Amino acid sequence: MWQFALLAIGCVPVMGFATSIQMKTMLGEDIGNVNAADELNSPGGIVVETLLNIRTVSALCLENARYENYKRALLNAEPNHNFDAFMGGVTAGLSMFIQQWVNALQLWFGGYLLFTFPETYGFKDFLIANFAILFSLFGLGAAFQDAADTAEVKKSIGRIFYLLDRESKIDPLSTTGKKLD
Repeated sequence: MWQFALLAIGCVPVMGFATSIQMKTMLGEDIGNVNAADELNSPGGIVVETLLNIRTVSALCLENARYENYKRALLNAEPNHNFDAFMGGVTAGLSMFIQQWVNALQLWFGGYLLFTFPETYGFKDFLIANFAILFSLFGLGAAFQDAADTAEVKKSIGRIFYLLDRESKIDPLSTTGKKLD
């Protein structure tokens, strides 16, 4: 089914793009280091602090104050939550839309080839060609999810090499230092 393979190869960039969008939407992006002070004022930080100190909160009747702090933190954490949710839905929908239309095109074209050339191609040939392409695209999208973030990758590699190249304060191979008698 070389005709189907040609169509599938033409669809690889489109499906790779759609799968990459889907992986970013589902798995999110790495945001790097988070400031510890910001973490305490986040909605999750307030909940954790309140639950860990529930006796103090209850004894001082601070339930309503902690609830108000939590509501304020929710609004501050996601000031554009409606727009962010809308854009998340649009990107997820766009990814699924592209993938399903490419799948529909491939299934239609595969059926056309089976109907037009029944003596040349069988259904098993179509399934082998279709699933080989389909499952390789899932891996392609996951692998190239953060391909555009080369600056972040360079920073991460720099941190890794810094940790590997620094001299440790504990040298197990050294003959100097304190010894047990």
